[in-house]
Amino acid sequence: MPYYNFSCYHFTKWVEEDQITQTEFAIIAVLNGVTILPAIILNALVLVSIWRTPALHTPAMVLLGNLALSDFAVGIIAQPVLAAWTALELRASERPHTYCDVATLYGITSTGLGAVSLFSITAVAVDRFLALHLHLRYKAIVTIKKAIVVCAVNWLFAVLSGVWWIIFGVNSFNVILCCVMGICAIIIMASYVNICNVVHQHRNQIQVVPAETSCIESCVPNVSSNIKYRKSVRTSLYIYFAFVLCYIPCFAAFLYYGITADNSRSGFFVKVTTTIVLMNSGINPAIYCWKMKELRCAVRSSAHLLGIFFLGSTLLIMKQKGWM
Repeated sequence: MPYYNFSCYHFTKWVEEDQITQTEFAIIAVLNGVTILPAIILNALVLVSIWRTPALHTPAMVLLGNLALSDFAVGIIAQPVLAAWTALELRASERPHTYCDVATLYGITSTGLGAVSLFSITAVAVDRFLALHLHLRYKAIVTIKKAIVVCAVNWLFAVLSGVWWIIFGVNSFNVILCCVMGICAIIIMASYVNICNVVHQHRNQIQVVPAETSCIESCVPNVSSNIKYRKSVRTSLYIYFAFVLCYIPCFAAFLYYGITADNSRSGFFVKVTTTIVLMNSGINPAIYCWKMKELRCAVRSSAHLLGIFFLGSTLLIMKQKGWM
């Protein structure tokens, strides 16, 4: 390619030493295209379903809705920007200003929205931990208003993380990224390990209680033996494992770049792995609908209503155009 004579953060070196090829662009476009519609449609249905279903108005669902909101934003903003960024890189030297603007926008949106997902999954794990340990006090202490405040703070930190690498540089960002991901991973793992240990202890208590004695429910906290609670924990674990599988390659790519400063390979590695990260936004709502019956029924109902609305709108437009 002609020399890219324009300063644009670390993207300049990536374009000069590792410009994307047609084959690499096709790979990224296919991976991106597989989940962009599910990320938009399914997460929109999840958000609408939570909003219109009073039974789903709980702190846990607020946190889950916050994750769905970030995933929806990924599908409607980050994934199209990724497609534009990689397409522009094929001819970056012809439109250097445009390429730099889009690349920077992608860096901010993908980093910020990725941070929202990470913080939301961490908040969900902590919420399940509190539901177990607070037991009867949970509803009094963990309220919807407090969950909304947590979500607002989540987005504030996400915005700060999105612009961090612009202000302080990519090397500083890589260090902060590793530290934050490490701290969140420790919190999440500690929460679930503690939950599993307590639930296991309660199961052992149930086994040693004679069947002819008093009600088992009086011997152990209801929340630990509640099937709905255990299902919510399993669902959050599925979400966490999907998150880990999608984010580990990206984490490794940035770690590799931070250690080696290898511009000849890092560009493509980062593009592919961030594409995989964005694919997580289409996987999450599928997990919700698969594992959560109440939400699945609400989403089905919302889908029917939206289908009727779009069908009616289409017929009305066709009638106005004189096509009917």
